[in-house]
Amino acid sequence: MFRQSNRKELTAKMNNAETSVATAEDRLLTEDDLSELIAQGRNVTLIKGKVVEMSPASRNHGKVAMKIGAKITLFVEQHHLGSCFAAETGFVVEQTPTTVLAPDFAFTAKERDKEQEKGFGKVVPDFVLEVQSPSETLSDTNEKMLMWLNAGVRLVWIADMKSKSITAYQKRDGEIKAVVYTSDKMIDGGEVFKGFQCSVQEFFE
Repeated sequence: MFRQSNRKELTAKMNNAETSVATAEDRLLTEDDLSELIAQGRNVTLIKGKVVEMSPASRNHGKVAMKIGAKITLFVEQHHLGSCFAAETGFVVEQTPTTVLAPDFAFTAKERDKEQEKGFGKVVPDFVLEVQSPSETLSDTNEKMLMWLNAGVRLVWIADMKSKSITAYQKRDGEIKAVVYTSDKMIDGGEVFKGFQCSVQEFFE
């Protein structure tokens, strides 16, 4: 009788826990909710308050992101331009409902940068890099690009591993401008990284 009672109590607790999780998944989550999920070991982010699962990047994906990030970081540090952020750094790009994006690399100019003791970045970056893996669809990539630009990012680079090219996106006067740099071209940093130039081929070697 004692064991049966304990079993019923345990079952009830498990059902309550499952209901609690389901409720959390169904409602619009906040930045604090996301922090709690990550603390539980889940690799997720929030898009308009909804949980989106994230998978680890492939070897080549990480290699390309690192090469581009390293070259830009060197330029930024040499010219004291601001702060660079490694892959998976979360930035809040929308508050209600909450959207937190984590690019493959990001930069924030020192004039806009603000120190934070904890939490996701509250200042939207000036530049972000997204590496498009062969498994990603063009629709997925464009969606992220639009979210970044609409949040106020000045320059977005999409590195396409399949074509070994980089497309630079900027939003000017309400219109999105795109320039494609193939592997045989030199790419520059526009207004964000004035004076920066590099061969696109070097990013994919």
